[in-house]
Amino acid sequence: MPVVECERETRVAELMGIINSATAELTALIASVLEDGSWQVSGIRSPQHWVTWQCGVSPGRAHQLVTMARRRDELPACTELFDAGQLSEDALAAIAKRAPAERDAEVANLAPHLLHTQLVRVLGSLPKPEATPEPEPEPVPPNRDVGFGADEDLWRLAASLGLDEGALVELALRSARNQLFAERHPDDDPRTSTVTWADALVRLAELALANLGGPGRPGDRFQVIVHLDPTDQTARLHLGPMLPDSLRRYLACDADLRAMYEHNGVLHAMTSRLRTVDDRMRCFIEHRDGGCRAPGCTQKRWLHIHHIVHWEDGGPTASPNLCALCPHHHRLHHHGHLGITGDPSTPTGLTFTDEHGRVIAPIPPIPPDEPPDPPPVPYVHPTGEHLDWRWIMWQDLQRWRHRHDPPTPN
Repeated sequence: MPVVECERETRVAELMGIINSATAELTALIASVLEDGSWQVSGIRSPQHWVTWQCGVSPGRAHQLVTMARRRDELPACTELFDAGQLSEDALAAIAKRAPAERDAEVANLAPHLLHTQLVRVLGSLPKPEATPEPEPEPVPPNRDVGFGADEDLWRLAASLGLDEGALVELALRSARNQLFAERHPDDDPRTSTVTWADALVRLAELALANLGGPGRPGDRFQVIVHLDPTDQTARLHLGPMLPDSLRRYLACDADLRAMYEHNGVLHAMTSRLRTVDDRMRCFIEHRDGGCRAPGCTQKRWLHIHHIVHWEDGGPTASPNLCALCPHHHRLHHHGHLGITGDPSTPTGLTFTDEHGRVIAPIPPIPPDEPPDPPPVPYVHPTGEHLDWRWIMWQDLQRWRHRHDPPTPN
């Protein structure tokens, strides 16, 4: 064999040993995450989902890594070979899927000498291990959702929104319907009109397309009337339901206000319209923060200005108490899923936490300064020789031999 070919095969063996041992270390880390439950963060549905997110792998490979991690303690002999770089990931995945724990030593003795296809076939002679019950996934809160599509001759729409957003859509529909009433029946009784809510929705779409991209400030999204009672800190939509505390704080954080003074049901005074964050302060905060301050978020348009000490709690509308957030992360905070503390005046002054109090920080992948040392023993590949199945015998398990032995002549 030429010297160059020998060097290539030697390097392949070294690299496969590094890859196998590195993947083994990864499965050990995943096993520790499964043990302490730290995969249970907001928005993650299962350990496989967490591995897909953290490792950037396909769902199929994430399932494979989690299966290997769960069976590390059940298969100590095979795991030891994997940690030493002597078994490939595909080989251990097949073993973790099919090998019973009581056959661990036998499989470990056999697996390094078999090609993957041979190993899979040999493992097929063993009874399947009992499945490990999947942990209950974290309950997922109801999502805001809009679905639409054609159904025979009709186009259908279904939507689920927050109370404030639903009231905004309802107000837009009412305005569009009133406009159609005035256009079609200027002198008739509106109660006899044939204008429907479907007509209003179509008119709303026409108006949106005609004015899409027009100027506006993010605070203008709250042109739904909300009645706020400062005495008991309650709020309700105009002629509508009481708002939850989280939604009340969310709406008051960055909105237009008009104070009305009344006594015994009589209105005595009304102020001009005020803004919790004026335009000049908004421009400064948006320029200072450069977009949403939540870790990993890149949104730079349609930003909300958030009071770190909430406005209704007396938090000042001053730059040390304000930060820019996208609508998604602003809503997450006021629903208790995203904690925000610290000083927004500096780029690293804010601390973000999840609902469990764990700090959220983007950790970009950092390449190592130098390649890892190869394992003490390079990976030894299978022989690739023809396998005589008559010589594969499991202790106390004769089903395989009986199935493959030639019939005995009478």
